Amino acid sequence: MTTPPEPQLPPFGTPPTPQPPHPPAYAPQPYPQAYAPRPPSNNGRTVDRTLSWILFVLQVLGTLVLGIVSIFTIFTTDSCGTSTSATVPAVCDSDYFGGVLIGYWISLVVLVVVTLIAIIVATARSAAVWPWSVGGVVLTFVATIVFFVLISR
Repeated sequence: MTTPPEPQLPPFGTPPTPQPPHPPAYAPQPYPQAYAPRPPSNNGRTVDRTLSWILFVLQVLGTLVLGIVSIFTIFTTDSCGTSTSATVPAVCDSDYFGGVLIGYWISLVVLVVVTLIAIIVATARSAAVWPWSVGGVVLTFVATIVFFVLISR
């Protein structure tokens, strides 16, 4: 049995050929996205949604109370009017009172429905929800002021 011949050695002073490093046996496995940034916090988003829905519920309850109270505002006005002129019409007209009252109720219902739709759409788009809730409450107050101005004529 013969052994194979030994490989020739390089000449003296020749640098050794680099060998690929051997991976250590205990090398940790890489984690996916080990250095990814932290996900954004939803604390502000949760507060925004919660306060918006609380405002919306208050708007709905306020609308129900205002709808009932608006029936009794007719009794507080001078229903036959003591002064009639060319610029101020007589307010003894029951059709006028009925039209203003029904128009007010319709505006309250439309405000509740539009606010609800806007809140849902803003939540789905991940946009700020609070402006829609605040806007619904503010417009309900504006509609109530307009109603009192029209009913007291």
